[in-house]
This record gives sequence, C-alpha cells and structure tokens, in this order.
Amino acid sequence: MSALAETQDECLLRQLQEGDNTLTIGEVKRRCDNTNESSHEESNVLANRVQEEKETRGNRFAITPHKPNYILPISYNDTPNEAPFGLDSTDDFSNTEIKFQFSFKAPLAEGVFNGYGDVYVAYTNTSWWQAYNSNSAPFRETNHEPEAFIVLPTNYQLFGFDLKAIIPGISHQSNGRSGDLSRSWNRIYTQFVFSKDNMVLALKPWWRIPESDKNEENSSKGDDNPNIEKYMGYGEMHFGYQLNDHNLGIMLRNNLRNDNKGAVQLNWSFPINERFRGYVQYFNGYGESLIDYDASTNRIGFGVMLTDWL
Repeated sequence: MSALAETQDECLLRQLQEGDNTLTIGEVKRRCDNTNESSHEESNVLANRVQEEKETRGNRFAITPHKPNYILPISYNDTPNEAPFGLDSTDDFSNTEIKFQFSFKAPLAEGVFNGYGDVYVAYTNTSWWQAYNSNSAPFRETNHEPEAFIVLPTNYQLFGFDLKAIIPGISHQSNGRSGDLSRSWNRIYTQFVFSKDNMVLALKPWWRIPESDKNEENSSKGDDNPNIEKYMGYGEMHFGYQLNDHNLGIMLRNNLRNDNKGAVQLNWSFPINERFRGYVQYFNGYGESLIDYDASTNRIGFGVMLTDWL
C-alpha cells in the first residue's frame, strides 16, 4: 500500500507490524505524521520519491539512493578514447565494456535553519570496465564524486511548474589517478528542482573553484584539466517524464560558446520485476567521464537499474 494513500491509523498499524525492536514510538509518530500531511498534497512522481525517502531516513539498514544505480553489461562505444593512455596496436581498448554506477546519500542534520532545510552528504561512483578485453580486462576509468548539499523546500510556480526545492551544494570529482592520467575538479552548484504531475525538471548551474596551473618544478600539483569548462560547460539540465511504468529522461549540457561543445544523454527504464528495471542509456558528446572530458563519445548501453530518478 502506498504511504500517500494511507490514513494515519493505517500508517500506525503498518509501522507496528513491519518495524523492528529498535523503532521508537516517537519515530513511528513522526513517520505517520509526515504521511498524514502528504496525503493532502498533490500526488506526483517527485512527491512519491520524497515520501519514500522520508520513510527510510530513520532506518540504518536502508541505503537511500542519490543518483540512479545501474549496471550496463553491454555498453558499446564506437571510438574509445585511447589518447591519454598512449596505447599501441597490441593493447587497444575493446569497443564493448561494462558501465555501472552506484550512488547514495545520508542526512547529516535536519531543520538546520529554524526547522527549515536538511543537510546531506552523498557519494557517487561511476566505472567503465573493460571486462571483454582479452589482454587484462582493466578498469578503463572510475570517477568518484563526494558531495555535500542543503535541500531547501519551496512552493513557487514558474511557467506552469512547481519549484519544489533549491539545493545549493559543493562537489569534488576525481578519477583517483596520478601523473598524466589524473583528472579532478571542484564545483559549487545550485540545483533548482521543478515538478508537475508526472514530469520533473532540474536545472543545475555550477561554478568551478579555480586551481593553480601545473609547473615543471612541481608537476604533481595544480590543474589536471585547465580547460574543462570549454567541454563540460557551466551547468546541466535534466528532464524526466513518467509514462505509465516507463521512465523517459534526457540530460543536456552546453558550453554556450561559438566553438559549440556539449553532451546529450537519453534514458529509458521499464519494469522487469518488483526489484529491477530494464535500462537503455545513450550518450553523445563530451565529458561522459573525466578521462574523456575533451574527447567526444558516442555510446549506447543496455542493462538493469536498481533505482531511477523517479
């Protein structure tokens, strides 16, 4: 039964039946108070996710997803970027590899501004694994992204959409390598999340924290990718649409320059069973990974998804 359709009495009964011995009376009351309040709000896909996250917030055995969690056992790239690795004809990358991502978040503090606004930390790992490479099956690239952000709920309307949250945050992204293969950058961002019925729109402009240039005396420190904004731009847009049980999404980036560079990612997920969803992902453009930030990628992948945006 959906928590959004429950009365408070039904919620109390369900919590007593399903909760473990560590669940306190106060925690039961807080969960059901939230449920009772939510039952009077307009039901939409974003509200459903927010409510489900509230229900798991106090459960230390539950992991709250941040970005989508998925694995693409078949991920085909028509032109793998071999330039940074200095490969020769004997150890080329395979066009087909495995791509996967896991992402989670946890609340640090709730109601930090006089009962308003929640502070979160999050971590996202995205990997590209040359599992079908006959040489050594290496991990071609792995990107790590820890974040900290504040969720500020709002209730404004703009162009027919409801502005549901403003989320300022800070992000560090790195591929964990050293030397010439090292890639990293730090960003301050503000995300604006809009919702309407079965649609969600997220606008995320960012500003890169400047780094000093590398020099010959100390080549291990400094900017690993000084022109990354030329390819990754200054923000991105996500749009999601839920059609019955199918989720459709698009991500767009653009550098807003005369030498136009950007990226588009198309997403389609659909139900397989109660636990997993089928997932098709198509990416074209710059910056799919940090090692490819200045190389154009054309990729399509097929796999399964554990958690989606919606």
